[in-house]
Amino acid sequence: MADIIELEKRRQQHLSEKKDALQDEKIEVLRKILQCARCQLKCSRCGTQIEESDERYHSFLSQPLCSGCGEEHEAYLKLSRGELVAGHYWHNEEWLEVWRTWLEHQKSLEHYRNSKEFIKLLHEFEGLW
Repeated sequence: MADIIELEKRRQQHLSEKKDALQDEKIEVLRKILQCARCQLKCSRCGTQIEESDERYHSFLSQPLCSGCGEEHEAYLKLSRGELVAGHYWHNEEWLEVWRTWLEHQKSLEHYRNSKEFIKLLHEFEGLW
């Protein structure tokens, strides 16, 4: 009989460890969504470190852009309004589509972060940070 009780304890411990591992995984995902994906010290498009001189590009989006991506974003805005931008042969229809879909992705991420389910998840882990 003692062996059966010991096996039950082991099973309970194993289940508890699996639950803890799942919770740790959820916390890591949340940390990446909240901290890494919204880091104000790196360009949200290319990932390079933002320099102080790049500050003027921060206001275009809710995410920061480096000077190179900021200039590309300005060109995208002009071209999407039908204005001509000379000198960059790579600004073709495919380039416009890449920017359009990236901006849509950023908007979708923002909507998810503002969803009631995501906010509920944040509240579940509030005390763990």
